[in-house]
Amino acid sequence: MAKKKPYEQYQEEVFAISRSKIENFVQCPRCFVLDRRHKVAVPSGPSFTINSAVDSLLKKEFDRHREAGTVHPVLKELGCDLVPLKNSNMDVWRENFKGVRYLHEPTNLEIFGAVDDLWVNGDGEIVVVDYKATAKASPVEELGTERWHDAYRRQIEVYQWLLRQLGYKVSSTGYWLYETARNAADEFNQKLDFDARLIAYEGNTDWVERTLNRIKDALDDDGLPWAGDDCEVCKFFDDRAFATSNQGEELYPHCFVCGEVKKKAIYGMPSGPLDESRFETMGCIINIDTPNADWICRKCETENDES
Repeated sequence: MAKKKPYEQYQEEVFAISRSKIENFVQCPRCFVLDRRHKVAVPSGPSFTINSAVDSLLKKEFDRHREAGTVHPVLKELGCDLVPLKNSNMDVWRENFKGVRYLHEPTNLEIFGAVDDLWVNGDGEIVVVDYKATAKASPVEELGTERWHDAYRRQIEVYQWLLRQLGYKVSSTGYWLYETARNAADEFNQKLDFDARLIAYEGNTDWVERTLNRIKDALDDDGLPWAGDDCEVCKFFDDRAFATSNQGEELYPHCFVCGEVKKKAIYGMPSGPLDESRFETMGCIINIDTPNADWICRKCETENDES
């Protein structure tokens, strides 16, 4: 897949924004603009492959009932009679990097997001469904006030908004099909047992339009927007900058052998006197392949890049 071009200030070309990037903006406008306009992305974490496996298996099961027009047994057990939506667009709507798409003309932003599933209620309304998987001692019965739970709520609301923009009749009630693995079992035995719960949520999409306008303004602004109140990335860099300013020009790594602070190796002839507590002259030996200085621990006489 070709690398996505960064946003150019006041660009007239349509610019695609995913549902997850909208969430990134809500969490931290500064990190969002650094990513989308300047291509400075927040470091990524590991993927949740167990969750992905649960997601994939659930989709296969619900697809069989989609084709048959029947209610999934799990839903029957939970007292729900919703039937999976049968629509020729379902495969596209569920595919990452494609998904449900809509061009928001006031901002020229194309909004898209890949749904987990869509069901139909008795009034013929589309019901947005998101699969969630976790592991706890007891099943998840409701969502709390945690920040990531608010992100789950906004996720459903963006999907509801997208489908309404495309002209579909969409229920304000969405659901999480929450699968909780039982982690209190005595043995593993090469299997996980799950408890399913259906958690309803009344979505409110009023915030979406306002947020898209704010996103457009932030992308076109000359400066960087504010940092999110709870942004751990921005807090890390603020704390790092503060610590660095107190330490000097830069923080010096410690030797992984003895723990002493290492010195920076200087190759070639320095132009002036060096601070011997911070630098170590290595003579007129210049390594053309790796011109950047190494770190030296004279106590151990080790040269390494561990820190």
